[in-house]
Amino acid sequence: MGNRKRFCPPRRVTMWFNGTRAGDSVQLLLDITVIFAVSVAAVLICHRLRIPSSVGFLLAGVLAGPDALRLVREVGQVELLSEAGVVMLLFVIGLEFSLSGLFEIRRQFLVGGSVQMLGTAALVGTGTYLIGSTVAQSAYLGFVVALSSTAIVLKLLQERAELDSPHGRMILGTLIFQDIAVVPLMLAAPFLAGGLAGGSGGTASEALVLAARVLGVAAIAYVGYRWAVPWLLYQIARTRSREAFLLGVLTICTGIALLTQQAGLSLALGAFLAGLIISESEYSHQAVGVILPFRDAFMSLFFVSIGMLLDIQFLLAHPLELALLTLGILAIKPLVGAIAALSVGLPLRNSVLAGVSLGQIGEFSLVATTAGVTAGLLNQDAFQTVLDTAVLSMLLAPLMMAIGPGIAQTLQRLPLTPRLRDGFGGARVSSAHTYTDHVLIVGYGVTGRNIARSSREAGVPYAVVELNAEVVRAERARGEHIYFGDATHEAILEHLNADKAKAVVVAINDPAAARRIVELARRIATDAFIMVRSRYLKEAEALYGLGADEVIADELEVSIEIFSRVLARFLVPREDIEHYIDDARAEWRVMARSLSPETTSVHDLRVEVPDLTTRAFRVNEGSPIEGMTIATSRLRAEHGVTVLAVRRDGASIANPVSATELRAGDVLFVVAPHDWDPLTVA
Repeated sequence: MGNRKRFCPPRRVTMWFNGTRAGDSVQLLLDITVIFAVSVAAVLICHRLRIPSSVGFLLAGVLAGPDALRLVREVGQVELLSEAGVVMLLFVIGLEFSLSGLFEIRRQFLVGGSVQMLGTAALVGTGTYLIGSTVAQSAYLGFVVALSSTAIVLKLLQERAELDSPHGRMILGTLIFQDIAVVPLMLAAPFLAGGLAGGSGGTASEALVLAARVLGVAAIAYVGYRWAVPWLLYQIARTRSREAFLLGVLTICTGIALLTQQAGLSLALGAFLAGLIISESEYSHQAVGVILPFRDAFMSLFFVSIGMLLDIQFLLAHPLELALLTLGILAIKPLVGAIAALSVGLPLRNSVLAGVSLGQIGEFSLVATTAGVTAGLLNQDAFQTVLDTAVLSMLLAPLMMAIGPGIAQTLQRLPLTPRLRDGFGGARVSSAHTYTDHVLIVGYGVTGRNIARSSREAGVPYAVVELNAEVVRAERARGEHIYFGDATHEAILEHLNADKAKAVVVAINDPAAARRIVELARRIATDAFIMVRSRYLKEAEALYGLGADEVIADELEVSIEIFSRVLARFLVPREDIEHYIDDARAEWRVMARSLSPETTSVHDLRVEVPDLTTRAFRVNEGSPIEGMTIATSRLRAEHGVTVLAVRRDGASIANPVSATELRAGDVLFVVAPHDWDPLTVA
């Protein structure tokens, strides 16, 4: 016992728990706790004010930073953690990068993205060169300013349900182009800094070294993509362990990132390549699911740390210069963005909306600026200038997107050429022939296609107006009655004889445009039945107020389909399910009826008389009522069915008398009990 050695913990451990390292670790933990606390408060406030949370994170960083409340002391340590957020962000971008999805917006990606990036870089670079920057610095700053905020813009588009709209697809393609372009931009920083400091010989040798490094990394990435990573993920997935899968994905991300850093490139490039390698495997969706929570947490650290880097003294010392720079950027970037959207064939309205949405400086601009400072290309004043203008432009991003429709509407009133106002697509509505008593379909997505096909098969005349020039060209080649145009313009609706239409169906994914189209259609086609497809029930109030007769909300119809299938799995009788469906729709129609300014019409009877509904059915050959009159068919006496009209050979017999004979092929429009089955007499 006396000779047994007493265990003594290593000196490093005792220092960690008892010495200065303990104090440092506690302070860092306290700083992280403060950051997460102010981040939660920022998210709550931003949610109440309806502004992106990333803007709140920036402001929280400013308040918690060393120039304001000084709640965080270990700013350098927090910056190191925030770099993990950048790595995670680029990794997720690589994971979500789908070649097949990108192919669908290839024109917006290649043409629109190139015009936006190169145009903005040229204008901004020229401006910075004229005020004293070198050629290398001007070129780099031009591309830095060209980058927009993916986090803020996509969040706002999702909240406004405009991501699938024509300008939403343009914005998405441009943002993807920018996110990919930031990788070679950061790689170019040391090369440009070398050219700034040395002669041509050194620059040429550095270019060769850079090219060799890029080729080496590309070779390693290809080997990982083809063999190594799929095999490793398969072995991990076989264990069915979530922990093993998470750790494996993190290991691939950090491992490839560290490999690229050791090769003299950036961590961000390695993270993007790691995500890209996994994205083409069958494990990409699971990888995104396990990484997203980490990315969101670290990205909050990134935005807060960027806010803490904001030098308030620098801002107060140069208020006029920074204000003018911000206003100049908010003028140049929307202008170039709109030109880029026009170059891919979008009309003026959508081009303006795309331009103002891309008007701010983004989070990757700050990452690229940091890379420029690290490489010695930029100084701290340049970093603070970019940071201050980025924060100001991000704060103004929601306002810019909110006033975009007003700017577009003002520009449309100017005496512009038709090609500039309506876009550069083909198959315009000016070539449309005369339509009458037709269905005017706005939008040729899934809903528009189905309406057009069913109208064609039923012999109902129709015309379609669509903004996607490629879709219009392809469908017209197949003989479809489709025309290119922006239905928010009154002239477009007039060319398609909206005043003679029996029905107007608006089936687009742009709520603001849908409201404008309904307003115009009601003014032009005073007697037409206007039906609108919307995503959410909350959009119905404005649409009814503008003159829509019926609003079909996706979330209502999806909920009905889901609960009906669930009840069917529990063997609930079909008639009971139909009753529940009728109740759900009746409840919605009661609310919709209170929103609609129109007077009661036939299609409102289901609201006023819940037990009745309007139906249409065909009298088939061999039907029990074929050859009978309305009176002798005893539809009213035995079934409680009242015949409102009869369609025969393309002509309608309104309010038919009781002696009207019912023939095979007749279509009867009736008011009947909701549980009545037309098959009993058809």
